[in-house]
Amino acid sequence: MLEFLFTVTLGTATAAGLPAIDKALVKHFKVATTLAYEYALVDLDEDGHLDAVVLIKDRDYCGSGGCTMSILHGSDESFAYVSGSTISREPIRVLRESRKGWKTLSVSVSGGGATPGETFMRFDGRRYPLNPSTQPYATAADLVGATQLRFGK
Repeated sequence: MLEFLFTVTLGTATAAGLPAIDKALVKHFKVATTLAYEYALVDLDEDGHLDAVVLIKDRDYCGSGGCTMSILHGSDESFAYVSGSTISREPIRVLRESRKGWKTLSVSVSGGGATPGETFMRFDGRRYPLNPSTQPYATAADLVGATQLRFGK
């Protein structure tokens, strides 16, 4: 019997993406136009609202180690910026573990001098870590039961 932990919604956005995500990113990054990004929607804090895990694909937000990942808290009508992390790559997984009310993520790191692997991204009560390459590495056993987010291409 299959058991699903949560629902994940996928999407791709560029200059005309999901308006609520566009608005949150423009507000946070203080840019005049919408950034190129891909996103997955999942309830990370188990409040009944979908949150957005956003990979910003704009060239100014990517480098040899990966791209900027933003976490946006969802509500009925909008998203609010919660946290951002540098040098993030897919696969990005949502683990069963929660810390301080938010699901733990794993992010792939490689390139830019980082040791390749997947690292834990644990919420500290305010945010997820800024740099995945400074976090503890996950083993295959740690990732059992995790849900891989699928970002639209």
